[in-house]
Amino acid sequence: MAASTSIVPVAVTAAVAPVLSTNSDFSDLREIKKQLLLIAGLTRERGLLHSSKWSAELAFSLPALPLAELQPPPPVTEEDAQDMDAYTLAKAYFDVKEYDRAAHFLHGCNSKKAYFLYMYSRYLVRAILRCHSAFSEASIFRTNGKVKSFK
Repeated sequence: MAASTSIVPVAVTAAVAPVLSTNSDFSDLREIKKQLLLIAGLTRERGLLHSSKWSAELAFSLPALPLAELQPPPPVTEEDAQDMDAYTLAKAYFDVKEYDRAAHFLHGCNSKKAYFLYMYSRYLVRAILRCHSAFSEASIFRTNGKVKSFK
């Protein structure tokens, strides 16, 4: 019996993502505040804590927006929904600086947000290991501020 393959048509639609304005007019402070709040949320989701803090501080410095002008949260894509459990667990590990565990649980995820956090976690693990190995090598040759003698 031959295995049959079936092709399921997939509707290709443009991913609905928050759109950042490319308008260089800085006179519309309400629009700037909306963009800063959006960026603060997006960078926080991805673990870019200093970027999130910076944009939140800038948004805080501008007048509050009325309820009608607040942007709804970005929609969840099908890929995001499939990776939600793994992303949630990995983000919890990432937030407590367990980057290797975060990367482990994100391996194989398909959403853009999960992939970004996976790559960022792997980068941080390697950066930390590089710092630790450099520190260990430097400490081999010094004891109490003096160079060790290997005679």
